[in-house]
Amino acid sequence: MNLDPVLLPAGYGFRAVAPSELLERNSLLDLCCFWEGPRRRGRPKYVIGVDVSDGIGQDRSVIEVLRCGTIEEPAEQVAEFASDSLPPSALAPIVHALGQYYRDADGIEACVAVECNNHGLSVQDTLQLHLGYGHFYIWEFYDARDEGARFSSKIGWYTTPRTRPMLLDKFYSAVTALDPITGQPDLVTHSAALHDELKDFQTEGALWEAAAARGAHDDHIMATAIANYVAWRHRGGESEPLEDRRRRRHEQQLHNAQANALKDQQRGGEPDWRNIPATTNEHDLGIGSTAEGADDVEDPDAALYDPRAHDE
Repeated sequence: MNLDPVLLPAGYGFRAVAPSELLERNSLLDLCCFWEGPRRRGRPKYVIGVDVSDGIGQDRSVIEVLRCGTIEEPAEQVAEFASDSLPPSALAPIVHALGQYYRDADGIEACVAVECNNHGLSVQDTLQLHLGYGHFYIWEFYDARDEGARFSSKIGWYTTPRTRPMLLDKFYSAVTALDPITGQPDLVTHSAALHDELKDFQTEGALWEAAAARGAHDDHIMATAIANYVAWRHRGGESEPLEDRRRRRHEQQLHNAQANALKDQQRGGEPDWRNIPATTNEHDLGIGSTAEGADDVEDPDAALYDPRAHDE
């Protein structure tokens, strides 16, 4: 796949990192990695999951940006930031910058879901009261009988013994279930750090009991799992999952293509142009109809959040 670099616009507090600076680093910690910039076509929506640490090297604060899935394509990881040294107060401006960068077609900021169990509450408070961020995940009562009473007056995500199994189950399904037509999972991920954590995410019992092996981390997993679950809820938690609708649509397209090919064969190889969504010239060049939003993903790039470049 030929990939193009993500070009970062001015005004978001980031600067591109030179290749020589990257070579001097031992890791991508304290860098923002981008795999795709905000799309300017279609109506993409973005969700940000945030897992916050205390910033003293014991674990990592991780910000994961996902583009929500559609019937045309799966959800996808588009950006990531991780640090084991930044205090919670320094994480909020980075979340703010990424949320502003990944606005949707209506100009609405990305939906942010900060895990508020511990230090995350401080990050969320700074985002809301000091930086004026306005689009947060609203905490839900998952056992509410009345749908009208499902949403609380709280914002943020809370991982509890009751919600953790639900979170991990949805994440496991998203990264392991493959579309039979495209071969892609329901959540496409690119982060090497995330993939490394998944190798050490172990359980000898139920899925919800899975945890990082001794000396390993699970912060990328939790931030991505939160973003993935919120992206699913952002679509309303439909009764028929979007992934199933996408597979059913692909199967119907394949069936139609096979039926049209059979008709062409019966006509002696001459195509029935009434059933082909392309001009004769396009057909000769091998061009058919393309699904909206199916462009190649842009190249991973890295950028450093520079407080000096951030407009207060």
